[in-house]
Amino acid sequence: MRHAIVKRILLVAAGMLVLPFLPQTAHADNYVDFSCGGSSCSGTVTQAGSTYSTTGIGGLVQDVNGGPDYLTGAFNLIFDTSADTISLNGNAAAGDDTLLGSIVGAAPTTIGSQTLLALTVNWTSLPADFQTYLDASSGNSVGSVIYLNTSGAATSIDFTVTPTSTPEPATSLLLSAGLGLLALCGLFGRKAFNAA
Repeated sequence: MRHAIVKRILLVAAGMLVLPFLPQTAHADNYVDFSCGGSSCSGTVTQAGSTYSTTGIGGLVQDVNGGPDYLTGAFNLIFDTSADTISLNGNAAAGDDTLLGSIVGAAPTTIGSQTLLALTVNWTSLPADFQTYLDASSGNSVGSVIYLNTSGAATSIDFTVTPTSTPEPATSLLLSAGLGLLALCGLFGRKAFNAA
């Protein structure tokens, strides 16, 4: 009898441990994309050895229909790869939104007469309307690109901000409960084995 109870508890515990790893569907496809509005980006990037920086590239607009600040103003991009800092600052028409982050990777590639600068960014601070839209308090950008000509002028930019996934409380609760049930199985199994 005890052996059957232990088996049932073990099956329930295994199921609870597997549940958090099943696909979840909430807001997984939301993102905000920034790019040059037509060819209206203006500003230059300075290169010093392997570091790149700019005091401002203006004219970035959002092109995700329904996203925060969609078509309500341009943003200014400021970054420095030597300090790993980056920000996107919205103008007054966009509600003075500012996204702050840290650069975790910078990879320049020369293509003909242009340099492609790909940045990987962790956005650590997002404005409230971005947090609401992305359903996350932070975000990341992987493969964001800046095309520069030989004088360092930005010719094209594309930054996509996606939500950073964080474990939900229910996921942690399921994992804890599953591990607790496994511990109980071990306790009952040991008592059943010693009694035999």
